[in-house]
Amino acid sequence: MLALAMASFVTMVAVGLIGGRIVRMGAPGENFWLVYSVLLAIFALGMAATLPWWRRLDDVQKSGHLVSWYWGGLIGGGMVILGFAAANGIDSSLTRGAGAVMIVQGAVSSFAWLVWRLRLRGPAE
Repeated sequence: MLALAMASFVTMVAVGLIGGRIVRMGAPGENFWLVYSVLLAIFALGMAATLPWWRRLDDVQKSGHLVSWYWGGLIGGGMVILGFAAANGIDSSLTRGAGAVMIVQGAVSSFAWLVWRLRLRGPAE
């Protein structure tokens, strides 16, 4: 599981680097729909790279991820940030602010998951 999680993480970082290069190829907002479509396609490929990890999770873990961070926050937020990047450029304050929000959300979600995991899913779960 750890190897799958790390492979997913490395893939998503690579996808982010490729997407950043694509956004920087033109002026902010230039060819918005083309850039946004390419970014969404790359993002979808990155999410597909997480499927081996996802398929190895048990039902309780899937439910926890499914209703919280994985589908709601990650995919929805990712699509919004990609739209901001395609429209305003990667260096705009709006794109950077949205990226910072996603990073903080990811950190807090990871911390909450760690606390839950360390509690060993007590009697309340």
